[in-house]
Amino acid sequence: MASSIKFPNTSFQEAKLRRVYEAKDFDNKGYVSTNDWETWGKIAAEKVGLEMDDELKGYWVTAGQSYFGDTKSFDDWIDYFNAFLENNPDNYEEISRDINVNVFKAIDSNKDGVVSEPEYKALVTAIFPDLTDDDVEYGFNMIDKDGDGVLSQEEVATAWLRYYYDEEDTKYKHFYGRWDEKSRGGSIWTWLTSSCYE
Repeated sequence: MASSIKFPNTSFQEAKLRRVYEAKDFDNKGYVSTNDWETWGKIAAEKVGLEMDDELKGYWVTAGQSYFGDTKSFDDWIDYFNAFLENNPDNYEEISRDINVNVFKAIDSNKDGVVSEPEYKALVTAIFPDLTDDDVEYGFNMIDKDGDGVLSQEEVATAWLRYYYDEEDTKYKHFYGRWDEKSRGGSIWTWLTSSCYE
C-alpha cells in the first residue's frame, strides 16, 4: 500500500524544512552530515556548561543517522523522507516518535528526564544564534503544554513531529524558537519571495 503523503506538500512546509536543514549545515558544505550533528550537540552542551561525553555524543549521532540517514543534500533528504513515508503509510508518526527518543535524550543533556528552558535554549540557539530570549521563551512555552516549566518527552515529540509534518502555518512552526517575518532566525516570506524569482 503506497502512501498518499508527500513531503513537503506545500511551499510553507518546504520553507520550514529548508530553514532548519540549512541551519544544521555547520561546516557550510551544502549538506548535513554526522559531523554537523556532533557539532550541534557539542555547542548545545557547552551552552549549559557541559562537555559532550561519549553517551551524549551517541544520542546526537544516533538521532542524526535516524533522522537523516547517510549524508544527504536537501533534495536527498526529502527523497529519504518520502521513501520512509511510502514504506510506513500507517505508522510513520509512531516510528517518528521512536526516533525522537534519541533526539530527546540528546537535548536532555543533564539526563534528568526532562528538558529545562536552558537546555531548550541551548538546542535552538546553537543553530539559530540570533534568536532573542523572548523568541526562545515563546517556543519553549508553546511546547510546554501543561505549563509545568519543563518539557516532557511527549511534549517534545508532539511539537517536533508537528514542525516537520504540518503542511500549513500552525503554532508548531515555533518549535525552534519564535519564527515570523521579523524573526532573525529566518523568514518564510523572505525565502518564498526569493525562491519565486530565481
